[in-house]
Amino acid sequence: MTFHAKFRFSMSAAAACAAFAAGTTGAFAESVTLSFATNTAPNNMRGEAESIFIEELEKASDGEIKVVPYWGSALMEGSEILGGVRDGVADMGFININYYPNQLLLNSAYNLFPKGPSTYENIAWAFDQMYEKVPELNAEFEGQGQRIVYKYGVTPYAGAFKSPVANLEDLKGLRVRAASRWYLNLLKGAGATPVSMPWGDVYQGLQTNAIDGVFTNIDGIHRASLDEAAQNVFFMPDLWLAIPFIITINEDKYQSLSDAHKEAFATANAAARERFSSVWDSTIKDILKAQEEAGYTIVKASADDVETFTSLPDVQTNQEIWAEEAKAAGVENPAKILEGFETVISEAIDR
Repeated sequence: MTFHAKFRFSMSAAAACAAFAAGTTGAFAESVTLSFATNTAPNNMRGEAESIFIEELEKASDGEIKVVPYWGSALMEGSEILGGVRDGVADMGFININYYPNQLLLNSAYNLFPKGPSTYENIAWAFDQMYEKVPELNAEFEGQGQRIVYKYGVTPYAGAFKSPVANLEDLKGLRVRAASRWYLNLLKGAGATPVSMPWGDVYQGLQTNAIDGVFTNIDGIHRASLDEAAQNVFFMPDLWLAIPFIITINEDKYQSLSDAHKEAFATANAAARERFSSVWDSTIKDILKAQEEAGYTIVKASADDVETFTSLPDVQTNQEIWAEEAKAAGVENPAKILEGFETVISEAIDR
């Protein structure tokens, strides 16, 4: 073998060894640092869900993906994050669909189906299936220059009231705050007087009797100490908070990642989902226990009350209003999208 031939052979062998080593011991060739914007603090249920995903992402990448979180709106307010991730202000961000009724119009249809699965396994399954069977939902995020990398759910609905509420009939005449226009319509259908009020004003509103109650997820009620101001809790575990809370990544940033880094996101998604399931269960138990120990009155809604509430004519009216608005916004077949939601949610309930 000539000198040049030996040299070429040696270089080829070295390259092959380097490639093998990279494939076996260093799949993640370069470290990546990603910024993450959220409007929650790290020391609550939502913060725990997002921290778990960050931990699992760093773990799945063997520490090569580092995430720098900006908690508590330190970088952007919650309503700014969709545009911020799109424009690259943050690489990743927490998205609350309710903040973007126009940009995420199709995703907002979750709010139209008050009855849902009551176990976290089935809730997470429903979220996954929804984005698989209704591709228009992902397309909305693609139109905003980003993709979903993680979804999680929060606790079911409950009401906290100044006076005892033992059943749905007791809502009649009460001034009740809810965040969603769709739930305000349902409360009105149940006989309550719906009130729109900023979240930050709710505690004082209860204290000053400006409102008689608030209707939201039980974790939100307890975290904001609303059950301290309104100590009659009406818990409806079959009334899911249907909106998935979402973490997205800027699409250009995602495409710049290596295949190994992209795979780490998929691995982290599955691992975080499994870990958070136990957090979801224990959080509800801990909240109910704390409320009981504090002497608050806790009533679990009967099956009849749940059926009455989720069968209100206003449920159908909400869907019809949404479909009309979606069609006016250029959606070709909103009825088909609603059918997709209904099919997946029914399957999730029956699993």
